[in-house]
Amino acid sequence: MKTPLTLSLSLLSVALLHAQAPATPNVFGTASASAQKDYEKSLTELSRVRAEIDTEKEPMNRKLAEAEAELAALQEKYAPLTRELDQAELELTNQKTAVRLANEENTYLTNIMDEFTKGYESKVHVSELQRLGDALAKAKAATEDDKATLKDRFMAQVGLIRSAIDRLADVVGGTRFAGKAVDGQGYVMDGKFVLMGPMAYFAADAGGTAGVAMPQVGSQMPIIRSITPEINMAIASLVETGKGMLPLDATLGGAIKDFVVKHSLLDTYKHGGPIMHPLLIVSILVFGTAMERIFFILREKKRRKPRDVHELLEAVEAGNFDKAISLGRKSQDYVARALSHALEHVETNISDALGLSASLEIKRFKRGFFVLDTGMTIAPLLGLLGTVTGMMASFAAIGADMGAPSAITGGIAEALIATAFGLVIAMTGLVPFNYLNNMVEDAEHELEVAASKLELIIEKNKKHEEELRLRHKQMLASEAPGLKQISGTTSVSPKPLGGEPLPA
Repeated sequence: MKTPLTLSLSLLSVALLHAQAPATPNVFGTASASAQKDYEKSLTELSRVRAEIDTEKEPMNRKLAEAEAELAALQEKYAPLTRELDQAELELTNQKTAVRLANEENTYLTNIMDEFTKGYESKVHVSELQRLGDALAKAKAATEDDKATLKDRFMAQVGLIRSAIDRLADVVGGTRFAGKAVDGQGYVMDGKFVLMGPMAYFAADAGGTAGVAMPQVGSQMPIIRSITPEINMAIASLVETGKGMLPLDATLGGAIKDFVVKHSLLDTYKHGGPIMHPLLIVSILVFGTAMERIFFILREKKRRKPRDVHELLEAVEAGNFDKAISLGRKSQDYVARALSHALEHVETNISDALGLSASLEIKRFKRGFFVLDTGMTIAPLLGLLGTVTGMMASFAAIGADMGAPSAITGGIAEALIATAFGLVIAMTGLVPFNYLNNMVEDAEHELEVAASKLELIIEKNKKHEEELRLRHKQMLASEAPGLKQISGTTSVSPKPLGGEPLPA
């Protein structure tokens, strides 16, 4: 089948062939007729191809429309199922999140209850282990058993918590319970305990033995410590009847003393450990030096007499250096003294003399600053050293005896007190140190101003003297010719032989 493109190419080829041949009227006519015939044939062929395409396109369009309608029907049929599937996936995701959060919560609660179970034994009195021992043993066994289910472990720990809540309700107002204890000879006795506050009291059923129940190392059974016969009788009566006054103060008066009298500075110093001694020495040096320097600078400021400095400068301006030096020596003003010292060396170099005298005065002002600076630097370092030694003592107490909380807290208190004292010394010394530096800067400024004024006056006097000398020389030079003329007329010069006298 020839396409229009093929026919067009054929026509172009024929036209080119005819163009190469000699142009004659017959050849052009033949070519034109042939081209017209081919063109009509191509149009006929194109019409036929279009008809075939239309014939084949119509069934395909119908099939496509049917397929689209079937697809729409299927989509409408399965749309509810798709929505249900999406909803199910969303619910599944929410359920997984809820399960994950529940597992995290269970893990958190389990860890808290494990810590409670492990530390509960140290929180109760040793005498209470006889009545709480079963719940505590079950909870410990469930915690240490790897094969136990989470439910069994949880229920055992809940049982211990219930026992702890019941114990708390009993202990608030005091409670009595039966139990066993060991006397001083090592005999086990049956009796009753009274738990009131931090102390437990015991009285044997057979009578005769009563006292305070105390824990003993290596045993879960308390030992009875008798006090005095009167106190033992009061304890026995309290245990028997459940009524009466508390027979003794468990804190030996410490609770009342701590309530009435707070810790003094001396107690805090003692609790700070051995590092407090060098800190005390540093604080004395820092504060003593600061007070001495403050009094010194205030005294020097009080002795300032600007009138003396003014009179000294006026004497220098008048050229009376002896009077200026005398005024400076008699004055208590450090500025006047410095200027007087410089004037004593005015013949050498006044600038160096002023710098030397000013530096001597400033050195008097800065005397002791080294102690202040060193003390403020070393005090926090000593506090840090106290922190290290205190923490070392705490860790040593933890390693030696897990049941010694006082030793542990004592080491921590030592660390904190030493650090606090070191920081207080440094911060308290910083205020006077900065104040003293400011005062020294003011003194340096006053000395610089006075020295500059003195240098300007001396330079002015020198220029004035040079002008006077120059004028004097000019006057002498102007008077010299007149003097020579007078001397020439009066003197008799020798006359040379045979000549006139020489001019003067």
